[in-house]
Amino acid sequence: MIRSRGLLLWLGVVLASAVLLGIQLWRGAPLDTRITVLLPESANNTLFQHTDQRLADALEQRFLILITGPDDIAATQELRKHLQESGVVARLDEQSPPRPDLLLAPYRYRLLAPSLAQATTEDWVKRGLSRLFTPGVAGDLVQDPFGLLDAWLNARLASHVEWRDGGPTVTTPKATWRLVSATLASSPYDMELQRRLNETLDRFTADHPDLTLLRSGLVYHAAAGARQAQQEVTTIGVGSLLGVLLMLWLVFRRPALMATLLVPIASGLLFASAITWTLFGSLNLITLAFGASLIGISVDYALHLQCMRQLHPQRPLSTLWPGLFLSLVSSLCAYLVLMAPPIPGLRQMATFTACGLFGAWLSVRLCLPCIPLRSHPATQTIALRLNGLRLGPHHRKAYVLMLLVLLAALLLAILAGHSRHDLRQLNSSPQTLIDQQQRAQALLGQPAGFRYLVLQADSPETLLQRLETMDVELSRLHHQGHLSSYRHLAQVVPSGATQESNLQTVTQRYQSALPSVLQQAGLPSEQAGRIWATLEKVPTLTPDIWLDDAAGETLRPLWFTLNGTPSAIILLGDLDNQGLAKVQALSRAPGTLYRDRVSALSSQLEQLSTSIIRWLALAMFVLAVAFLWRYRLNAWRVLLPPVGAVILTLGIFAALQIGLSLFHLLGLLLVLGIGLDAGIFSTEHPDDPAAWLAITLSCASSLLAFGLLAFSATPALHFLGTTCLIGLTATWCLVPFSRSGTSLGVSHTEKTSHGHR
Repeated sequence: MIRSRGLLLWLGVVLASAVLLGIQLWRGAPLDTRITVLLPESANNTLFQHTDQRLADALEQRFLILITGPDDIAATQELRKHLQESGVVARLDEQSPPRPDLLLAPYRYRLLAPSLAQATTEDWVKRGLSRLFTPGVAGDLVQDPFGLLDAWLNARLASHVEWRDGGPTVTTPKATWRLVSATLASSPYDMELQRRLNETLDRFTADHPDLTLLRSGLVYHAAAGARQAQQEVTTIGVGSLLGVLLMLWLVFRRPALMATLLVPIASGLLFASAITWTLFGSLNLITLAFGASLIGISVDYALHLQCMRQLHPQRPLSTLWPGLFLSLVSSLCAYLVLMAPPIPGLRQMATFTACGLFGAWLSVRLCLPCIPLRSHPATQTIALRLNGLRLGPHHRKAYVLMLLVLLAALLLAILAGHSRHDLRQLNSSPQTLIDQQQRAQALLGQPAGFRYLVLQADSPETLLQRLETMDVELSRLHHQGHLSSYRHLAQVVPSGATQESNLQTVTQRYQSALPSVLQQAGLPSEQAGRIWATLEKVPTLTPDIWLDDAAGETLRPLWFTLNGTPSAIILLGDLDNQGLAKVQALSRAPGTLYRDRVSALSSQLEQLSTSIIRWLALAMFVLAVAFLWRYRLNAWRVLLPPVGAVILTLGIFAALQIGLSLFHLLGLLLVLGIGLDAGIFSTEHPDDPAAWLAITLSCASSLLAFGLLAFSATPALHFLGTTCLIGLTATWCLVPFSRSGTSLGVSHTEKTSHGHR
């Protein structure tokens, strides 16, 4: 009757979780892919999130290809045709040259190139005469006798891309590159779009083996990552799954029992997803990946229950529940304490894992005992043989050796251990693709886009003036070789004050130079009146006029209003140390911020890791006190597998000069969780072969599920897998020390005195 009620309660929880999750899916609750939401909040977080997102939105849908080689003009046209037919692109960039001159022509008298602004009257006269008598120069004597517009276009809109042979071209001393650029038809993470794009380019390169292609764009990196993930799923993923199934089959030989091991995993993930999604409104994919640690720990609960039922079918399950409950509480303490730092992503991961563990434990406590099982003789045979791997009180040399190894590992970890949180180490893109993108950006003269200054002001005019002031310093850095390139709106659209000053300068030069030009050219003086008329009522060029035109499309992400405040972005190229110091000094001005997205994310990952370590240390201290209360002098037996495994792992990393990252730390959390379970059950049941069998299966299954990730080519998975491979192996090796010497085990009297029997 009691078990039936428990089963009904469990079914009610599962049904409620399914309904709650269904509601979230029906409402279209989002899956969040941004790593920034998993990082510490800062005072400028909203501004940086907005600017980062603007730049990402502008870049992620774009891709380009540079082509060089024999008959590249015809090949470029062929590729454009194939891309259009594939349905990959929403829009191919026009094959006609842009005409910013048509837009800027009415404003030319307010747009003065620096070379003309600094030129003397004599220089202006020479320029005017040169334009009149040079064949091929389209000079309009009335509208622009001194070539103001041409000078402005050459000074401000000069590009590495020129229009030759009917298309955009980049010319270097060694090669001529044809440019194909486009906007994707859907998300760069759309795997079907990636497949079609790869097939199109693969066929093209196969048909034109003599051509060289350079690719740049997020879609190429996303496709490479997806292809790598698919390969690893079919190798590492399938291999680990088959390994776990084979191991469990060799031990249990019962398909029904093996199926029951999936119940806590499924119910835990269902409960965690429903609760976390409801509480936070969205679910981050990194939270889901981190929640995969539930597999290792939740299977642990089921293994202990089913091993005991297989080997001791007559023993009451009440002897197992105290250890199982303590295992749950210790894991919850380790994860829930991570909710203390003011980091939304960390709190979401802690909530997901804690809810998942509770859901898994609830299924083991209420559901699995109601499922009848038949034991197999092989299970007991394996358990008894495995039980022979134990140490007695007389193995003192083994204890001394173990202590010396742990001490050496601890000293190594303290003296030589270090962390490494550089975001670049997590880049899983092939080096050839990274090299292609960097080379393409260099050929096009484009800033990479992850370094920028963001400026704010009370009005658009003030903001343009601030950009112009900043431009003076950045131009100096560029000419001194400390800054490779930079880009902002005021390079094309001067402030109103500057435009007014330019108009006054142009007026003065017309007064002093125009009569000489007309006289030396032998033109009638009456022309002067018509020319002077063009300087009357000259309109002012504004950011909106430029950005609303197709010519200003590329600069649109760099100009925006946030919460009513005009804001602008200055994209920065590569900086050396001197250039970086100067830019950081410039960013200290009011309303100015510097952002290096790679360095910022790396720094925030370091803060996140530091917070996890501090709060986890506090959790372990609290658990150590609790274990001392329950196990008295035998508390070391519980702590040896998890703490010893962590020390050994850190020592090995220090010896190999491997810097710890956030993903190493997440692996250590999994090692701690399984190690705590191993320590608790080896202390609760020191003579029980069922406990030792369950611990072995738990470590082995987690090794197969996570340890094999050490062979992954994806850096984050490789770091987590390497940690689990070393840590879980160390955990299993330390358990015999914990369960050795039954005379030192927890006595029946001790356990009874604390109300657990």
